[in-house]
Amino acid sequence: MRLREPDRDEFVELNRTRLRLWCWGNVNDPVVLFLHGAYDHGRMFDELAPRVAALGYHAVALDFRGHGDSGPLDTGFAWSLLHIDLALLVRHFASGPVGVIAHSFGGGQAIGLAGVFPELVRWIVVIDGLGPPPVALRPPDDIGAAVSAAATRVDKVLLGERREAAAVEALADRRGATNLRLSPEWAQHLARHGTKRGSGGGWVWKADPLFGVGVPSEFSVELLAEEQRRVRCPVLVITGTEHDTWRGLTAAEETERVGWLCARHVVIPGTGHYVHLEDPDATIDAIGSFVGEVGP
Repeated sequence: MRLREPDRDEFVELNRTRLRLWCWGNVNDPVVLFLHGAYDHGRMFDELAPRVAALGYHAVALDFRGHGDSGPLDTGFAWSLLHIDLALLVRHFASGPVGVIAHSFGGGQAIGLAGVFPELVRWIVVIDGLGPPPVALRPPDDIGAAVSAAATRVDKVLLGERREAAAVEALADRRGATNLRLSPEWAQHLARHGTKRGSGGGWVWKADPLFGVGVPSEFSVELLAEEQRRVRCPVLVITGTEHDTWRGLTAAEETERVGWLCARHVVIPGTGHYVHLEDPDATIDAIGSFVGEVGP
């Protein structure tokens, strides 16, 4: 697998943290921001971002706070905090609204950014990132037990030792076992750029364990619908057809959420959750057609 290395990389200090950016293309071209999924990092766009840059854009992929080489989290309440990071980043990088291409959890962040800060977003491409299925948003039957389990997770994250692997390849194998449609080459690439040495000398994921803790708060289908209906910019949703890890929506639920966004919807056959990694040609064709209509 031959991927183009970023043309530039840099750190930006904002909102009391440091964000790592990976950039392709001419810095004077319109900015397109690339947002990765949970526990991933900006180098997952090493194929798609340079191809978007070739369309005449300055492609900027970031590592979210608590991911990759960016600064750690200092709270479990990351959802709104990352919205603010993105708003400040856009204001730092661009003189006007930007395009956003986002995958999975990043899709939720792109939608939130456009809903709260509409003046900052020109258009969005959401790649299989319409939110979790309704069953995942139901409150637990036993609130007390859920709070106790959350406290136990916090203790483990803050006080426990992280499990380390003897080699990066072992973490790539674990990733492949979780995401069965992810090719071994992509699993290796994501592991190579997404791991670091742990305190014991082994290898751990760069993603901050605090990201998985969260803070108990209301998050329902109704709130998700309200957030998505606030988006006013043009939206393209790209999804696959195959069953995959983290693809939990039924076809009817997917269609309903596309409607909340008043979005165009392109389905790429034979792909799962990582549409842009499984079929990059069809993905860039869909993006190229979309931005050709809605403008830079």
